Amino acid sequence: MYEVSIMRTNFLPRLAAILLLSAAIGGMALQMPRHSSAETREKHVRFLHIADTHAQLDTHWEYLPEDPNTLHKMGGFARIKTALDEFRNSAPGAVFILDGGDTFQGSAVAAWTKGEAIVAPLNALRIDVGIPGNWEVVYGPDTFKMLLHEVNYKVLCYNFQDSRTGKRIFPPSAILEKDGVRVAFIGVTDPTTTKRQPPAEVQGLDSTHMEGLRSYVQNLKAAEHPDLVVLVDHTGLAPSVQLAHDIPELDIVLSAHTHERVYEPILVGHTIVVEPGSLGSFLGKLDITLKDGKIVDHNYQLVYIDGDHFPEDPKMRALIQNIEKPYRMRMDRVIGMTNTPLMRDDVLESTMDDLVADSVREAAHSDIGVTNGFRFSPPIAPGPITEADLWNMLPLDAKMKVGKTTGRQLRSYLEDEMELVFAQNPFALSGGWGPRPSGMEITFHARAPKGERIRSIRVNGNDVADAQVYTFGGCERDGESLDTVCRMRDVRNVHYVPGTIHEALESFIRKHSPLNYRRQGRVRADDLPSLVWSQYGILQDFWNLPGASKATEVPGKN
Repeated sequence: MYEVSIMRTNFLPRLAAILLLSAAIGGMALQMPRHSSAETREKHVRFLHIADTHAQLDTHWEYLPEDPNTLHKMGGFARIKTALDEFRNSAPGAVFILDGGDTFQGSAVAAWTKGEAIVAPLNALRIDVGIPGNWEVVYGPDTFKMLLHEVNYKVLCYNFQDSRTGKRIFPPSAILEKDGVRVAFIGVTDPTTTKRQPPAEVQGLDSTHMEGLRSYVQNLKAAEHPDLVVLVDHTGLAPSVQLAHDIPELDIVLSAHTHERVYEPILVGHTIVVEPGSLGSFLGKLDITLKDGKIVDHNYQLVYIDGDHFPEDPKMRALIQNIEKPYRMRMDRVIGMTNTPLMRDDVLESTMDDLVADSVREAAHSDIGVTNGFRFSPPIAPGPITEADLWNMLPLDAKMKVGKTTGRQLRSYLEDEMELVFAQNPFALSGGWGPRPSGMEITFHARAPKGERIRSIRVNGNDVADAQVYTFGGCERDGESLDTVCRMRDVRNVHYVPGTIHEALESFIRKHSPLNYRRQGRVRADDLPSLVWSQYGILQDFWNLPGASKATEVPGKN
């Protein structure tokens, strides 16, 4: 009775006060409870992330270290489409689909159409945001810009500029809102792109300007008040973790470039860092729950895009078949056979690159043959080797050169190349692995200081002498000087080898079929296992980066 009487006594004054307050602020008092409720309710958002697909439109062979004796059929845009649709439709809230770059290079049909064959299938995936990878420039600067203006999603990149005007080529960021979730996306690509790619591919482009990134993120966050700030980058896993450390305002870093298969998210403070493998064989699915403006829960899964779980989307399959039809006979042309798998999955040595280096050396009649430590290309299973396989291995043809170099030059060259793979500063790393040799064996110490890694070099079974002269063969990078061979500068008496690398590779395969390649220990590290599956997992202690080793630890191998 006491409470009731007070309510009756105060009712009229309180009502008058409410009406006056409501009139004074134009009815905003009635809106405040709804705003407050929206802030406190949970929000759900799902990020679906692909990266480094390397134009692999079709289902292909894939190697899983947890099942090392079997190759598996995985990937392909038709299966990716099925997976994306399934996860989009089953999401409890907002869904954003992201592409992490290296999308238009890596297959025969992509090379023969200068990337155009990839545009329509890519657009059919309904991607929201994408960034350029380091290989997007492969067809030259004009085609690079054209392809990334033909896609139907937002292309972002903070650090790609026109070198003549200093203006950014793409917007650095975008604010997207779905189902009440407001996300700020920022794009960054490999800063070394315009230094490492062949000069002709990057003429007029500059990818090096990373300064001011944290201030940019801070200002964006203050101005736009997003629920989440997401960096979509193509810098590699170790640099991505370092960026998360240096820019704590980031909530999520979706990494790419190093093809790492992250099985458990890496937490840097509150920032979540993941990378979804490569070649479209995998998909990163990250679910976030937000409450009161903070991440209160997250769940990450590295999804295997295999035929047992994801059948091909019929419309996408038909689209790809139509695109490939004019090239199918050429793609399927058999050029040789292999009895053993040809793969490119090891940081130290790969059977696929042993084959390429041997082909260079035989064509150049040199003491040493060298090829780059590429990451792209699905495995080739025992059986026929087709022209499509050749273009997966080397998506661009190139001239070959041979010249003379001293043992001293060899050592300096190898030290420089190893620094790009094992530098203690994550931002000094390059996206590829060390040079792959033929006729040469290298032993090194990965964790040694810069310039002190090489322990021994042997050429044709003999220790290298500093003053000794050796013939050195490799591919030409378009636009480089004549005296540079496979990034080794000041090579003497350089001349071109007849034919191209594709012709040399096809000739070698025909001559030596069936091939029987197994790892031979051409490159060894005395402080690493004989097989290094994950660059990040094996060296995170050297880089002093956070993230438990289980992030890249092979399932079933714990």
